[in-house]
Parts: sequence; structure tokens; C-alpha cells
Amino acid sequence: MFGKISIGIASLPLFILCACMGAKKTETKLPYSGFRPLGDDTIAADSSLWGELNVHDPSVITDGDYYYVFSTDASNGNRHPLGVQIRRSKDLVTWEYRGAAFRDFKNDCAEVIAWAGLWLPNHDGLWAPDIIKSGGWYRLYFSASTFGSQKSCIALAESKNIEGPYTYKGIVVKSSAGRGPNAIDPALVRSKEGGLYMAYGSFFGGIWLAELDGKTGFFKDAAEPVKIAGGDHAAVEGPAIVYLPETDYYYLFVSYGSLSKDYNIRLARSRRIEGPYLDARGRDMNNAALVKTGRAGLKLMGGYNFDTDSRAADSGGYKAPGHNTVLVDGEDRFILHHVRSYALPDYWFTMNVRRFALNRFGWPVISPLRYAGERFDPVDLPGGDYKLIRHGDDTNATSPEALSVHLEAGVFTGSLSGTYRIYDGFHIELLLNGEPYDGFVFSRPKAEEGRRDYAETGFCAFSVMSEDGYCIWGLFRL
Repeated sequence: MFGKISIGIASLPLFILCACMGAKKTETKLPYSGFRPLGDDTIAADSSLWGELNVHDPSVITDGDYYYVFSTDASNGNRHPLGVQIRRSKDLVTWEYRGAAFRDFKNDCAEVIAWAGLWLPNHDGLWAPDIIKSGGWYRLYFSASTFGSQKSCIALAESKNIEGPYTYKGIVVKSSAGRGPNAIDPALVRSKEGGLYMAYGSFFGGIWLAELDGKTGFFKDAAEPVKIAGGDHAAVEGPAIVYLPETDYYYLFVSYGSLSKDYNIRLARSRRIEGPYLDARGRDMNNAALVKTGRAGLKLMGGYNFDTDSRAADSGGYKAPGHNTVLVDGEDRFILHHVRSYALPDYWFTMNVRRFALNRFGWPVISPLRYAGERFDPVDLPGGDYKLIRHGDDTNATSPEALSVHLEAGVFTGSLSGTYRIYDGFHIELLLNGEPYDGFVFSRPKAEEGRRDYAETGFCAFSVMSEDGYCIWGLFRL
């Protein structure tokens, strides 16, 4: 959501992304991409150039030839119309802003505006939407609240057209101070049996799960929500759940920390949609004391910077990644999340799309580079000097120190030492200080014109996770 404060290991895969990237100078302004040229107000003022810019709390769905993202009512300078932002893309790389889901926000959403106490002159809008298609209808769920308030609600709207306009159907669940879980951040998921569920909540009471009526889209009669994570004001929010049949696990993604300071993405899994959700060390996400101190939930990524100069907007670093959505597109898997920059004020925020894949132990590992069309093809791991980021399990407001190692001929030395070998074209096995790791290798095509981060140099990158769930990323300049 937007505008609230809420917030390893033995064998897991190592992803290696190889990218030869370059960008040609051009007089034509292209849709915004990455954090370069973040800070250019001429782009921020023109919605046709936004691309991923101004995406907060994304939700993704496929429709025909397009991927669609719906996101929170927030933008640099409040330049967007209220009523849930919509974007679309054919390749997950170039995004087109399409306007708002509601055409008359003030009247269409009068009930939620009144309940949550939204002040339209302050440009208070809707938060953290999620969308699903059911029976020929697109069902759009969204939340309404104000910063730091528990006077919140989640409501439903429907349309036959994915781009709307959407017709308001009513409030699904509401909350007030001291009563029930905070009614924000809806996240929809189908069980393996076909049932429809919604996860929701924040540090006010934790993350909860409720079954929905597939016909109406509202809570099923006599449905009793169950708590699946957090509680006791633990800084956890922004749930996303996905079921992956190849492992027969439900994966719960959440965000810890403060959204503009130290947001970070955590993960746990369960055999049952209702939980318990456990991390790689068996810690239960329902243990509020552990969640509150950041000692439960496998940390997939936090803020990071591979370069020493964090003042540069394109320095290779991002701050406070969080509130992700999950896309399973055939054999391809992605997370989409919002992120900020260490170099710029917090009102500059954007969306990252990152590929992830399962290791042989059944845990996702995330690419350290934004998606640019990479595939799972055989790739050699080049020798040379790499920068490493160890994500650890803390909720970090500053980037971890970038460590230096040298990889060559199956051996790496420097701040960390060990051995590695590539096998079966795109898999890797390595030993790091005696601990075994296993993973994948995949390639990345040359960056297209208009991709503005990492524009001057090619890169190879890897992402490692140990069996206990600690993640390390590496980056190499070609």
C-alpha cells in the first residue's frame, strides 16, 4: 500500500544473469525506465512518458496480448487522476500508462471516500488494488484509508472491459480503530481446489486470509478470516500468495519495514492455503514476536547499491523494494514491486519487474537486475572482479556493504572464498566457506534503446540463496 508506515543456509539456487547492455543517444524522449533519468520533471509531467514511473503497490494480470498493471493513486506531483492507475505492456519491459479505472471517482466511490475519510483536495485516493477475471467479469479490489489510520475498507468494482470504466459494487470488509485487522492491501489467490481467497492486512493486526464467494466476489457466508502472519503491530504488510503445483506449496510474499525507508520483501510457504507459513528455517510467520523483530520470513531482497557512489540515480542501487505482485506466465515467473532511489527524494518511485525461478529445494531466487527479456539459455560465467551484496535478514535502511571477490577457473577469492562449477548448461553448484549452494544460469539480451539503467556498460549478475534462506547477489561489469 501507499502512505502508511508498517512496516540463512545450505543449498538453494544461484541465479546468474548475463547482460550486455548499451544505449544510443537520441533526441526523442522515450517512456521512462528504471531510475534514469529520474529527477527529470519534464518526463514526470507527461503521463505518456511515465512507463514504470509512479507505480506503487502494483498488481499484475494477463489479458490477450497484454500484461496489465493496476496500482495505487500516487504520483510525483499528484499528476494522476484518482481512481486506480492502469498500465499495459506486451513484453514486461515497455509500459504504457492508460489512465484510471474509475471515470468519476468522486461519485463512483463515494461510500469508501466517506468511510475512510478521504480528503479529495489533498488528492487522497485508492490504495493497493488487485484484480482477477471471473465469469467474464474483471473484478477489481482496492483499499481506502489514510496514513497511519485503521479506519479502512476494501471494496469491489467490476467491468467487462479490463480498462474499465469500472462499476462500484460495494465494501467487502471494513475496519476501525482497535477493531479487526486493517482492511487494506487485498491480494487474491485461487487454491489448488479452485476456491477464491483474499489475503489482506497490515501491522494493525497482521495479515489475514478469507474465502470469497466465487459468484458475488464478497466474503463467503459464514467465512471466518484466519490470521496467517504478524500481529501485535509487527511491521508486515502487502501480502501476495501464489500456488506452484510443481512443489505443491503456497508461497506467501510480504513486505517488512517502512515503505519509503527500509521496505524489504520476505517469503514463507505452506502446504495449506490457510498456513502455517514457514520460512527456510522453519519459523512460523504467525509468531508475532519473531516477525516483529525481523527474525521470521526469508528475506529475498532489501535496499542495495553495488556501486560506491549512492548519489547517482543510475548507480546500480535501489532503496526500499516492496509490495510485490507475482506473475506466473507459463514456465516464466516474475515479481513486480515498487522501489525508490537512495539518490532522490521519496516522491520519485517506480516499478521493477524481476525474473525469479525455483531452485531444486523449492524456494524462489530473484534476479538482481531488472527484467530485459532474459531467458534460461546456457551461459558461461565470466571470470573477473565481482561486487557482492549480502541481504542478510535485517530490515536495512542503508545498503549493505558491497564486497569484492574475484571469480576465475572455478575458484573465487576475496571478501568471500570458495569454489563453483557450471553444469547442464545453466545450473551452478558452488561451495561458499564450506556451505553448498545450487542454482541456475540464464542469459540476458543486449538492452534495447530506451532502457536507461545500466546504460553505458554490459553486466553479468548472480543471485545466491543458501539452504537456510540467506541471499547474496553479485554483479560483474563486462
